[in-house]
Amino acid sequence: MASHFDVVVVGAGIFGSCTAYHCQKLGLRTLLLEQFSLGHSKGSSHGKSRIIRYAHTDPEYVPLVGDSYSQIAELEKKRNEKLWNKLGLLWTATGNQVNSISGHLKKHNIDHSVVTGSEISKHYPQFKFDDSWTGLIDPMGGVIYADKWLSAFQEEFKTLGGTIHENELFVSHEEKNGAEITVTTKVCSYTTNKLIYAVGCWITKLFPNINFEIKVGKLSEPTSLAVCYWKPKEKKDSHLVNEEHMPVLIVKDLEKHEEYLGLPDVDYPGHLKFLTDDGDALRGDLNHPDEQSGELINLPAKFIKEHMPIIDGSKPYKVDKCKYTCSPDHHYVIGPISPNHPNVLVGGCGSGSGFKVAPGIGRALAEMAARKEKTTVDVSLFSPRRFDKI
Repeated sequence: MASHFDVVVVGAGIFGSCTAYHCQKLGLRTLLLEQFSLGHSKGSSHGKSRIIRYAHTDPEYVPLVGDSYSQIAELEKKRNEKLWNKLGLLWTATGNQVNSISGHLKKHNIDHSVVTGSEISKHYPQFKFDDSWTGLIDPMGGVIYADKWLSAFQEEFKTLGGTIHENELFVSHEEKNGAEITVTTKVCSYTTNKLIYAVGCWITKLFPNINFEIKVGKLSEPTSLAVCYWKPKEKKDSHLVNEEHMPVLIVKDLEKHEEYLGLPDVDYPGHLKFLTDDGDALRGDLNHPDEQSGELINLPAKFIKEHMPIIDGSKPYKVDKCKYTCSPDHHYVIGPISPNHPNVLVGGCGSGSGFKVAPGIGRALAEMAARKEKTTVDVSLFSPRRFDKI
């Protein structure tokens, strides 16, 4: 068994899998380490659906999303497999947020439309809003088949000659004179020129002395989301939550400081995926809490009763769990973890919007590992160096 690699990537979630794929594609001999089985449900990358969209509050994200669209189109053609579905995105918010997003999209010549709250139901009869709300429709928005994306990048990585070790727990790394790095797992040791961490919430364990506070959701500690699924009140309305009729949905009630996400019935046929963008603290061992806060159910239930008249908001059909990891400013953390350790990189803090841009982030991290002068997409906004260092 080869013990030296050009790159070792720790974590086979969507960030790590995309990164390993691009490293191998650039000709770097790459090892991808995963502490659990591939496709496990203990982190942030499991499940069948995520949102993809150009619309974002920060214009720097638009080129990253564009890179994802290009990569996925190429991968779909190569694999003859459908990896996402273009449904359209409805972003609805109070205040002036929609107009700000529209301005970003105009600068990038991205097709979209802005409608008043009362006009939303003309496009999507599932919803009821008054004119204290504004809606933005992004026609390129859609649903990612998340489990298929993850498998596709892992399989293509292996096809290129990459090595995956699952159920192998990473323990530590040691740098030698700023050059070769020794990576130790519960199984054995490896040497590598570059080490890339894509470990989700486990960054708090592997970098306990990191010089910024890791957040998940809005809390100051790792967070467990309650991913809720809801059924229509009447069977005759079931078609309104399927992929032919239901857009992907982002809701921002800026007055109440509430945020919600919605997707059609990809995970459980006939059941809308709708949740609040917040959660409970994880336990100290980074596992989900034994009990979930009732507020994580009550908030989306209340919103449904007010704005989704066809949905039964009395009780969710099912509640899944997902872990969230965010940086203090809620932007990703992409690049060398410290200017003093240029051979150790991190790709993380992507919860809430990271799945859709993982292909572009993986390409950027691989280009950094290959010592390219510039990355295909500018990711300087996400550099760890934006945080003060001790």
